[in-house]
Amino acid sequence: MTASMTFTGGGWVIDNETEKRSPIIDAHYHIFPRLGSQHEGIDPELRLRFWQYHAREWNNFWRKTDGSHTSEPFLAFDSDDIDDMPDVDFRLTDYGQAEITVEGVDYVLQLFPPNLVNNEAPPERMVAEMNLAGVDMGVLQCDHVYGDLSAFFGEAMAIHPDRFIGLGQIWEPEADDEGRLSNLESSIVEHGNKGLYFSVEPLSVLKMDASINDPRFDGLWSLVECLGIPIFWYIDDRTVDRIGMFQRRVAELEAWVKKHPDVASVITHGLVPAAIIHEIGIPDDVVRLLEHPFMHAEILFPAKWPDYPFSEGQRQLRHLRDRVGAVKLLWGSDSPFGTSTWSTYRQALDFIRLHCDFLSQEEKDLILGGNAARLFNIE
Repeated sequence: MTASMTFTGGGWVIDNETEKRSPIIDAHYHIFPRLGSQHEGIDPELRLRFWQYHAREWNNFWRKTDGSHTSEPFLAFDSDDIDDMPDVDFRLTDYGQAEITVEGVDYVLQLFPPNLVNNEAPPERMVAEMNLAGVDMGVLQCDHVYGDLSAFFGEAMAIHPDRFIGLGQIWEPEADDEGRLSNLESSIVEHGNKGLYFSVEPLSVLKMDASINDPRFDGLWSLVECLGIPIFWYIDDRTVDRIGMFQRRVAELEAWVKKHPDVASVITHGLVPAAIIHEIGIPDDVVRLLEHPFMHAEILFPAKWPDYPFSEGQRQLRHLRDRVGAVKLLWGSDSPFGTSTWSTYRQALDFIRLHCDFLSQEEKDLILGGNAARLFNIE
């Protein structure tokens, strides 16, 4: 496929008159108010500590005084206990950055693109990004580090109709709490969100050795079935035994699907975490999950492989297509986070839109939006 492009004087944009056979829907998108400003969901102090835990494997820092780079793993620790994290005064600042202090020296960590001046991604900025790339809608995933943004998503969807699809969340360690369940229901019924984002990471952070099939979650799954919403699964605990815990979660999800065969699901972040995909690839047991009728996968290969147009990612995409069909795959970008180090937003899209010659046009249409449209009943 060769997209029709028009030179506008300031650059090349997708020709608005180009016929599109289906909408382009980014299955992994973000909007958020200033990081650290959120008070809904979990305690703000815990959220800040969760940010540090979330970044435990990052080793890309610059000394604040002179910009000299260091790959010292300041945030690493050989434990899964959040109380064992190094005391570095982790704090969120501006321009997509966080800062730490080690032995009296301040260091900067670039979490998001530097153009997030106030460490925020307002809806208007993210709509403009979609417009330039030719993306119609974005599915708003929401980890706990951002806060509970149910109302924020609802307002954005009201102001920008047909541009965003919000996902609700629940604090997984307290998923059996009636108040938490009520908040999730309000997120869907009152604020108009269309699915649930479920992460296993908080279970490990709070040292809860709980399977997703634990009876404590039965009420949550019943509510999901009652609401008729899909689940977007984050199954990476970020523990020291990254591979072992991932394999455990895959087995749990296999058992869960058999109990709840009619609930539509999406495994997020490109199926296998970037930290381990180079060691284990995409195991057969992960692919077998996608053979269940209502299980899908988010394609996020720019996060896994450098060098556009991501030839190794294309090879794995072809493997998935051959095994389970294009009908099971949804393209996602993780913007604006993904555009900080992986690629530009357009490249994240164009590696499928302009490359992947093994895909037919119909298959590209499905991956780039048709499957997401079906998942959320969008005509």
